[in-house]
Amino acid sequence: MKSFFEALQSLWSHRRRSWLSSLGMAVGVASIVLLVSLAKGVQRDVEKQVEELGVNLIILLPGRLSPQNPFNPMSFIGLSTLRSEDITAVRQIAGTRRVAPIMFVAGGANRGKRWADASLILGTTPEWFQMRPTPLKAGRFFTEAEANEQVCVLGPLPAQQLFGEVSPLGKTVELNRHTFRVVGVTGENTQGSLFGSGGFEYAIYVPLQAMQRASGSQQLHRIIVQTDPNMDPSQLVDQIKRTVRASHGGSDDFSVLTQEDLLKRLFQLLNVLAVALTGITSIALFVGGIGVMNVMWMSVNERVREIGIRKTVGATRRDIFWLFLLEALIIAWLGGLIGIGLAWIVCLLLDQYTVLNPYVSWDTIALALTVCGLVGLSFGTVPAYRASRKDPVESLRNE
Repeated sequence: MKSFFEALQSLWSHRRRSWLSSLGMAVGVASIVLLVSLAKGVQRDVEKQVEELGVNLIILLPGRLSPQNPFNPMSFIGLSTLRSEDITAVRQIAGTRRVAPIMFVAGGANRGKRWADASLILGTTPEWFQMRPTPLKAGRFFTEAEANEQVCVLGPLPAQQLFGEVSPLGKTVELNRHTFRVVGVTGENTQGSLFGSGGFEYAIYVPLQAMQRASGSQQLHRIIVQTDPNMDPSQLVDQIKRTVRASHGGSDDFSVLTQEDLLKRLFQLLNVLAVALTGITSIALFVGGIGVMNVMWMSVNERVREIGIRKTVGATRRDIFWLFLLEALIIAWLGGLIGIGLAWIVCLLLDQYTVLNPYVSWDTIALALTVCGLVGLSFGTVPAYRASRKDPVESLRNE
């Protein structure tokens, strides 16, 4: 404890130099805390959006996914191995409650010269709205009787971009140059999340058959299966795989995921990105550690006479070693606290003024302080050891 207070006193007597050295650590710590907090915020957003879809869902995707290939390019380039026969086959499985196919349609939505930016055109069936309870702002959802009708339901953002404050009900929009009549507008939340309401605030829903006829394509990109509430979805995964495999003539050209599987794969990608970015920003911590070591080298060279006096009045090598090592640790931890404070302020600003929702957790703070301590130990040990080995007689002769 005595060495600790002596270290504080020594740093205070050279406070300008100590402060500047801490700033190097602060930059590295702030970068790491900010990136980790952003990654955790994205994970919380993703988890929240997936859970809002319902926990009793199973998702069929085209292509083969595996631990070695968790993200199949077939999901992005429009090719699909799913067929309408798969829907019929899955409906027959005991324990399935609803089955909703989804077709993603590339292109755009416009009304004259007004365009809906980043609109997401989804061909689906009315069962989707039953599986995922969606609030309505105006109008209604399309029905089974309108399966071949060119009608649509707009998300709130396309409705705003295409019609402004005018009610879109009963009016028409152009979806890839095909005319569709608006029968409803959803009331998705458009604030407070990196993904909004999972991207559904950008959605334009169209009856699947009408969209297939208009686009000239029969492809299905997802099949969503809702299981009975009293049944664990994982219990049906193997049965669905066997059924769809038989429908595909024995081919495993598809994948079946539960919500939990989907989250694991998404988090796997996010974790890889977080680790990569954290590794890059750790360079700043290394530079900060070098700064700490340089300051301690200077401190040892300037305080040779002080070391000699301390040893003359009874200080041991261990006392001198701990005095200088504690100074290095305090500089590192001070920089860490400053960095955490800076990162916290930036996270608050991002949360307030952007769609990002960083999440600064206590384990992130503990990790940052632990890393600072390790940097202080790593870069402060050699100068402290050198100080402890100084000969008292030679030290006293130093001017």
